[in-house]
Amino acid sequence: MGIRSIAGVAVAIVLVTAVARADSPPLRHLVYSFTYEQRQHGSVTSETGSSGARSYNGNLDDQGTMTVDVLREAQDRGLVVVVGEQGEYTRRSAAATCAVYGNTTVVCDPSKAVNPEELTLLRFLGANFFDPNLLDANQHWAISFTQGRTKVNADYTVRSNDSGVMKIDETRHVEDTSQGSITVDTQTKIDYNANRLLPTAIDEYATEEQHSGVVGVSSTTYQTTFSLVSDSMAKH
Repeated sequence: MGIRSIAGVAVAIVLVTAVARADSPPLRHLVYSFTYEQRQHGSVTSETGSSGARSYNGNLDDQGTMTVDVLREAQDRGLVVVVGEQGEYTRRSAAATCAVYGNTTVVCDPSKAVNPEELTLLRFLGANFFDPNLLDANQHWAISFTQGRTKVNADYTVRSNDSGVMKIDETRHVEDTSQGSITVDTQTKIDYNANRLLPTAIDEYATEEQHSGVVGVSSTTYQTTFSLVSDSMAKH
């Protein structure tokens, strides 16, 4: 998506949010359970007048549920959704409206805070995330795009496919220069149901390296899992 397209999506999100009624039922209601583990190590180098180099460590774990309401599907197959997170401890967020595309682009209402693990789930919810026309002879496809000052490159391989019930591996590299220099490398295993156009389970391990000018660096690892609990469109 180009800058103009992203700007258009942002306007659409604002309009949809403004006109949507709280009592209007969504086209689809999804609930996922999740677990979240974060491990961080950082250091701050010696500065003039300081007490010397310092290091720090931190852990953050949580679990809970994540809900996604699909409001509508655009002509380009982008989905307008509302996502919310309800962790037991700290991983919580109010409902936010986002647009989700098959190439894993996610654009959210800039006035709302959206946690990284919410973006993890949303990027696999695009209606055409899996497109058999993109597969090569090795059951592989790749994506690459730039969104603002963030560059994304990702590879996907279908490890198995049983009548549309798949296991897909993702290798993803992200470079973000909007605030210093941040790189994120991700390995993800996805149980994906192409018949229902959604992931039923996700297991993601990510490593983030962040450099803040010349005075500090931090390394953070994330382990996040999702499991589909309910789908309002599922056949009973």
